[in-house]
Formats: sequence, C-alpha cells, structure tokens
Amino acid sequence: MQTALNILGCRCYHSLLWFSTNIGDTKMWNEALDAKYFNKGTPFTRVEWDQLLHDFGAACEVPTCAFAEELIEAYPEAKVVLVSRDIDRWYSSFDKAVIQNMWNFWLNRIADIDPWFMGPMRNTHDRWARGWLNSHSADEMRAKAKDNYRKHYALVRRVTPKERLLEFKLSDGWPPLCEFLGKPVPDVPFPQINEQEWLNEKIGLLARRGLKKVATTAVTYLTPVVVVGLAWRFYGNRVSQDIHR
Repeated sequence: MQTALNILGCRCYHSLLWFSTNIGDTKMWNEALDAKYFNKGTPFTRVEWDQLLHDFGAACEVPTCAFAEELIEAYPEAKVVLVSRDIDRWYSSFDKAVIQNMWNFWLNRIADIDPWFMGPMRNTHDRWARGWLNSHSADEMRAKAKDNYRKHYALVRRVTPKERLLEFKLSDGWPPLCEFLGKPVPDVPFPQINEQEWLNEKIGLLARRGLKKVATTAVTYLTPVVVVGLAWRFYGNRVSQDIHR
C-alpha cells in the first residue's frame, strides 16, 4: 500500500522506512508507546505527531497502527484508507514477516550487541507487542493475532467519520483509491509487491548493517589495545634481553 501512496505523491511513513533510514525516530516512538500503554510520560498531541511525521503525507504499518485513534483525532482533515484482507492470508503473512522475525534467535542475539540498528528496533517492537497486542511471546502473539486484527478494524470503523473512510482491497486497483484521495489515475499498473519477501530482505540487510557496525566499532577500540599489547610485549622482551646480557 505504501508503494501506491508514494506513486500518488503521498509520501508514506511505514515500518521498512522507519528501521532502514529513520531509525533515529525510535526514541519518539518509544515515548509515544510508553505514554499510551505504560503510563510513562505525556500522550502525544498533534505537536508531537507533526514533529515525528512532518515529512510525510501518510502513515501505515508498525508502529503507526498502534495509534490509529490518536492520529485520526489529531488530523481531522486526513482521509483514512482501511485495507481489507482475507484474515487467514493476513495471519500467515503476519506470522512469517513479523512474529518469526521478532522472536528469531539469531536476530535477537544481533540486537543484544547492536545498539545502533537492531537493538533500537527490537526495543520498539517489544513495547508495541506488549502494549498494542498485549503479548509477551511468539505463542501469545499467534493466539491473539486474529482477535487483535478484528478489534483494530472495528476501532477504525468506529472512530472514523464515514466521509473520511475508504474500505479498500488491493485488488480494486487505482480507480476507487484515486477518486477517494482526489488524485488522477497514474499511467502505471497498481503495484503488486510481495511485502513479506521485501520485509525479510530488509531485515537481513539491517542485521548485516548492524554486524558491520559492531565489527567496525570493535576494531576501532580494540586496535589501540592490540598495538599497545604488541608494543609492551616487544619492549618487555628487549628489557629482558638487556637484563640478561
């Protein structure tokens, strides 16, 4: 969906963009999640949302979905596109792309040693899972996923004025979406992207980026230690040789 919105000129904030180029936003997302779900800090108003999303004309996916009601209220002029999906197909995609990555042993070990990319991303996803999904494990996320899906869609329908809401299927293509948003129909096909494969590829790239950063930092800090160690060993050997002469 974000690809279609970008084509229409509505630059879209989404999870892949967040943790690939906007990882610095993690601090504000954590503050927003803490305030809403864990009674820490002050709930965001339009001032804070403008600060976080100021370069974008649309937002979707994690962690934005946790704030549907707040964003719909903060931006009364905004239109809401609710993408309808077959719940079983959605669940399969959610499990493979989100749950399995969140609880992947090796990705979590990388996050343990990577405070720049994987670590911050995990911290926000952890808050999102505990807060929005009320889940603390992969099994709990799976057990509650479909119910949370239904509750989210019911919430969006309840809080969005009818004139601001479009229930949209990706198979509908450009016409209803463009009419609703007041945009001309593009002369390119409606994008059909395998988001699960795309997400897995991005996470793999991010993991490698994190490992590279960890390795580079380790070399930076360890190289002087190694040099000093080698120098001390050389100097110690020379002193020992001089003493025994």
